Amino acid sequence: KNLTISFNPCQYEFSILNLTFSILSKKKLNFLVNNKIVNGWNDPRMPTLSAYKKKGYTAKSILSFCKNIGISKKENIIDIMMLESYVRNDLNINALRVM
Repeated sequence: KNLTISFNPCQYEFSILNLTFSILSKKKLNFLVNNKIVNGWNDPRMPTLSAYKKKGYTAKSILSFCKNIGISKKENIIDIMMLESYVRNDLNINALRVM
């Protein structure tokens, strides 16, 4: 049956997340991986989620960082120290302190 419902899909556009001191272009990151400058996508020097996981960043800290910076249509640069502060705050609450 043909339905007579008029529906226009909505498209939302937003800017890319730019972090200071980070290369986020997939083309440039791919070059680093293919030329064996880094040891794969989960190398701790890479700005990928798997690398952040390997460095000890928790999913909760990354999610809270993303929620607090919000979504913007205008391009801006976020300081990497802001992400690291969310990770530090989460680890201060959840990590065990051993002497």
